[in-house]
Amino acid sequence: MTQTFDSIDSLIGRLKAVARQIEADETTTEPPPFAYRERFAELLDDSVDPLRVSDPCRPRLEELVAARYGDEVFLQRVYRTLMGRDADQDGLSHYLGVLPRAGRLYVLAELLCADEARDYLARHGVTIPRRGLLTLPLRLAGRLGPLGRVLRPPMRFAYRLASIALRPRMQLLERIASLEDRAERRDTLVRDVLIELDGELQRQQHAGSALDERSARHDRQIDEIERHQPALWSALQQHRRAVERLVEPPAPAPTAQAGKLLDQDLMDAYYLAFEDACRGSEAAIYTHLRQYQPQWEQALEAGNRALDLGCGRGEWLQLLAEQGFSSHGVDLNIAMIDHCRDAGFEVEHGDVIQALQKQGEDTHALISAFHLAEHLPFDVLYTMVDEAHRVLAPGGVLILETPNPENVLVGSHTFYHDPTHRNPLTPTAMTFLLRYLGFADVEVRRFNPYPEEAKVPGDDPLTERVNGHLCGPQDFAVVGRKAAPADTRALRAASRADDTPTDDTSSGGTQP
Repeated sequence: MTQTFDSIDSLIGRLKAVARQIEADETTTEPPPFAYRERFAELLDDSVDPLRVSDPCRPRLEELVAARYGDEVFLQRVYRTLMGRDADQDGLSHYLGVLPRAGRLYVLAELLCADEARDYLARHGVTIPRRGLLTLPLRLAGRLGPLGRVLRPPMRFAYRLASIALRPRMQLLERIASLEDRAERRDTLVRDVLIELDGELQRQQHAGSALDERSARHDRQIDEIERHQPALWSALQQHRRAVERLVEPPAPAPTAQAGKLLDQDLMDAYYLAFEDACRGSEAAIYTHLRQYQPQWEQALEAGNRALDLGCGRGEWLQLLAEQGFSSHGVDLNIAMIDHCRDAGFEVEHGDVIQALQKQGEDTHALISAFHLAEHLPFDVLYTMVDEAHRVLAPGGVLILETPNPENVLVGSHTFYHDPTHRNPLTPTAMTFLLRYLGFADVEVRRFNPYPEEAKVPGDDPLTERVNGHLCGPQDFAVVGRKAAPADTRALRAASRADDTPTDDTSSGGTQP
């Protein structure tokens, strides 16, 4: 007969009683080895199979989208739960590409709509909580035909926002589910160990040997019990603490000191809206960029490969494609990347320095960065210009456009509309940087002065100087050409030998 124990105290009492019976029993024989020893390692092991769900017939939503596991584990777990098989390589590759843009809720909903998943769930009686609500947008989109395909990009974005909004709750539910599962496993293991231990001790009552061996055997058994008692006590205490944590209130929301308050995806979406509102419409920027016709015509003499750093909404990529360039762009803002990809442009989500370092030497005819330099620390800006010089083919062109601090209103006010700006850059400093790093024919182009009606009336020298400082060009670009290898060394030597240039703000922002 076996019995269970609700506390460590009852176990210890039972062990003492068995020890006294062994000592008093004259007919006991040699007991078998303790079978429960093999269970201690399992009892104290906290590892969990990442592909396992607590209830295969009714998996929890928070288990399926658990954040503590990587994307590949997430996909394997969902495939096993919804289809009863491992994910194939094509499925893995496809959804690993979708996850960064759409999030796990979207991928789960799309897989739930698959015929294979519906058949498997129906055959095996698997129920997914909130399944109908989760898949409703996708099922509606599927019934809308071509319109449904148009709605897919904003729908993916909406699913991603939902994932971000639900993340704190899902993490709490995931933690609770994990603790419940771990507590249940430990409770079962502890009771199994205690039952096996009790069975072993009861068998010892019927096993024995000669009287002269019994005393030594009794001492060994007591030592064994005392040696394992701390491990049992520790396991039981861990089990109790795990159960107590299940009813603890959730942790307070993070503060600014604890980490970032906003998810990066929300910041990226904000910045795209900020550009639409404050920089100008895509049509207006496209019209402005047509003023660089002399630069792109010069670049076409060196080839047709172009790279736009910080490509934003893609106005420059569109213009380059119309002029016959084979162009590609890079940006850290995932909302901008999605916007460009929806327009059909070749873009990648990443760091501009890493993107440049991946390019071969002398492979591009044109490299550009519009309103990117003012966001960068100087060491990054220096590296970007240096890498651009390496990547450009001889005769290739570099264009860097940035706000013009020669305009006092720009340098003291409008520059700071964008909270991610670091500091204004002067035409003098940018010109020297390009010449120092080997660019030839460096020139400064100035754009977008204030309208005539904004100027102070008058034509005297003082009025003209005031208007130059307050209403002059709001943007400037520094443009350089990569010279032939023999000319580059001479240019570097000449730039080092020049006197330190004086600031050119006295020009009042007029075109040189």
